[in-house]
Amino acid sequence: MIKRPTWILLVILALVIVAYFVIKSRPSATSTEPTPTALGNNFLITQADGTLQSLRIYDKQNRIVQMQRDTSGTWIVTLPTPGAADQSLTGAAETQVGALRIVTLLDNQLNLGDAGLDFPAYTIELTFVSGLQHVIQVGTLTPTNSGYYVRYDAGKLYVVSQSGIDALLNLLTAPPIASTETQVPTIEETAKPTLEVATPTP
Repeated sequence: MIKRPTWILLVILALVIVAYFVIKSRPSATSTEPTPTALGNNFLITQADGTLQSLRIYDKQNRIVQMQRDTSGTWIVTLPTPGAADQSLTGAAETQVGALRIVTLLDNQLNLGDAGLDFPAYTIELTFVSGLQHVIQVGTLTPTNSGYYVRYDAGKLYVVSQSGIDALLNLLTAPPIASTETQVPTIEETAKPTLEVATPTP
C-alpha cells in the first residue's frame, strides 16, 4: 500500500510535468516584431536574372541617378546628367547589385509603416538584358542595425545587409561619371609676346 506522502509527491510531480508542457507550448506574446527566418548567405539578385542592362535609383527628395549599357555594351550615365561613365565605378555598382545579401526573410504581415516601406526612402529599379525587371523598395534600418527593411517586387519583405544597400545609395551623391581631364595651357599659350607698335619720330 502506497503511503499518503508518496501520493502527494506523485500528484505534485504530475502537476509540474503538466505545467512544463503548457508553458513550453504557449507562444511568446512579449515581442511585437515579426519573427525572422534566417537565410544564411542567400542573395536578392542571382545569376539566373542574367546580365544587368540598367540601374536606376531615386529617393523621396527627388534625387536620381541612372546608368545603362549602350548598344556596344558600354556603361553610360543617363541621369542626372547624360555623359560617359567611369567603367570601373559602374562595374563595381553592377557587382554590388549581385551582392545584396538577404539577412532574414520577414513575415508579410509586418506593418509597412513600421518598416518605413509605406513611403520608401529609396527605390532601386533593375532591368536586365532579357527584359526582366526588379524593383527594390528600401525602408528604414532595423532596430539592431543588421540591415535595411526591403520590399522586393511589391511582394516579399526582407532585411538586406546595410553595407550592400549603402554602396548603391552612394551613387545618388556620387554618380559614376567619367572624370574629364582639364587641359593645362602650355608655356607658349600662356606667355604669348605682346607686340609693341613703334611710334615714328617726326
